[in-house]
Amino acid sequence: MNFKKNFLIITAHPDDLEMACGGLVAKIKASGGSVTNLILVQPSAEINEKRNMDIVKKELDKSQDILGFKSVVYNTPLHDNGRPNLTLDNNLVTHAEHVAQGHDILITHWKEDHHQDHRVCYDVGRSIARKNFQQFWCMDEPPYNLHYKNFNCNQYVDITDFVETKIKALQSYDTYFNKDSIDAIINYNRYRGSFLGAGKVAETFQIMYNKI
Repeated sequence: MNFKKNFLIITAHPDDLEMACGGLVAKIKASGGSVTNLILVQPSAEINEKRNMDIVKKELDKSQDILGFKSVVYNTPLHDNGRPNLTLDNNLVTHAEHVAQGHDILITHWKEDHHQDHRVCYDVGRSIARKNFQQFWCMDEPPYNLHYKNFNCNQYVDITDFVETKIKALQSYDTYFNKDSIDAIINYNRYRGSFLGAGKVAETFQIMYNKI
C-alpha cells in the first residue's frame, strides 16, 4: 500500500491515536504522507489533580512532535457538571466535514466499541466518509477491542520499523500509561504481527469501504 496519502483520524480522546495506530502514523510520516487527528472530546479540567487539561495538552503536544501529526480539538459541549457531552448532531458533523477537506483516508473507532464516545466517533465517520474519502477504516484498539463483536481485521499494517517511535509516543502520556499498559499494547501488536511473519509487529484495521 502507498502510505503517501493524507489521513484523517477521528478519535474521542488524546491518546486513542497512539494506542491504536501510533505505528501507522509514524509510517505515514516517513512515507511522505500527512495525518490530522480530529479529537472530539476536550480534556476536561475535572479529570483529576494529576491529569488536568493543561497536562494533557502538554502530553498531546509531545506526542505530536514525536509522531509528526497535527491535531484539531472540537469544542465539545459540556454537561451542567462540567463533563463533556459528546452527541451526534449537525454542528459536530459540519465541523468534521470542514476538517475532512483535502484528506484521502478516514480512520476512526469501531462501531461496536463499548465506550459511548468512541461510538459517536464512528457515527461521525460514517456520516462523512463516502462523500469525502477514498477509504474508510476502523481501528483495532486495545484494550477496548476485548469487547468488539464482528470485527474483521482485513488490513494489517507492518509497523516493525516504528515500534520504538510508537512506544515513545505512548510514554508522552505519563499520567495515563505506565510500563505495564504500554507493554500490553505492544505485545498485542506483536501478536497481530505474527500473522505477517516471525518477528513482525502490526496494527490492524477493518476497511469498511474502498474506492481506490
